Amino acid sequence: MSQITIHTKFHTIEGREWGNPQGKPILAFHGWLDNANSFEPLAKYFPDHRFIAIDFPGHGKSSHKPVGALYHFAEYAMDIVSIANSLALENFILLGHSMGAAVSTLVAGTGLLSLEKLILIEAIGPITNPNETAPEILTEAIKQVLHPRGKKETYFPDWESAVAVRMRAGDMSKESVERLMERGLEKTPKGLKPRRDLRLHYNSFFRLTDDQVVSFCRKIPCPTLLILGDKSVYPLSERFTARKEAIPNFKQIILPGGHHLHMDNPEPVSKEILDFLHPRTP
Repeated sequence: MSQITIHTKFHTIEGREWGNPQGKPILAFHGWLDNANSFEPLAKYFPDHRFIAIDFPGHGKSSHKPVGALYHFAEYAMDIVSIANSLALENFILLGHSMGAAVSTLVAGTGLLSLEKLILIEAIGPITNPNETAPEILTEAIKQVLHPRGKKETYFPDWESAVAVRMRAGDMSKESVERLMERGLEKTPKGLKPRRDLRLHYNSFFRLTDDQVVSFCRKIPCPTLLILGDKSVYPLSERFTARKEAIPNFKQIILPGGHHLHMDNPEPVSKEILDFLHPRTP
């Protein structure tokens, strides 16, 4: 395992890398408020691949936006493209969990990257809203930014209290929570503080519609695998039928586990991914 630093046009990106530096690259992106450690349990099952996990901007050890700037969902798509270009990746595997999977769906549909396969865990495209709700979404986002309420920096007196707070959110084992906290907390004179940028909590100014996301799905050129947990707080197995049907080469697998099944139960997840990457001939 090694730490990596990538300088893109807008950010200094930090990440972790496992496996064979000369192997087929897997570029992995985590979920909202998580970090590159999200993929540590999974990476050990891919010793022959170059497994690269990235901290999104504002997450983990990657740079935050300048003062006065905000985070916009579409910019994460640009970040993925910038990172892949900076690493000079060609014909590689794009892997995403939750928000990372939502963004990766859009990126794959742009055709800007040379993808061999796309692997999505617990998301297929982003959250959407009907056309008629756009005014309300923008109104609430502006009010939230101009008059923030209740969003102050959090400081924990010790490791145990930080872990306990995250455990109350549920859907993760203690071991997985501690793994994320290892990269997600930093020491300050006031106590342990989350590394994530507080501005990540602001609502989106705009969201795509379902039809727009389906358009991206229709243009995904590579085989795509969606892995879902049977106990996830986001029951996607029966949702987003139009998105799933739009992807030309699509497969869905449901495995035991919750939203972070790739951390809590990585072995069956890795088996399905390896079977997808290297299908057996009859």
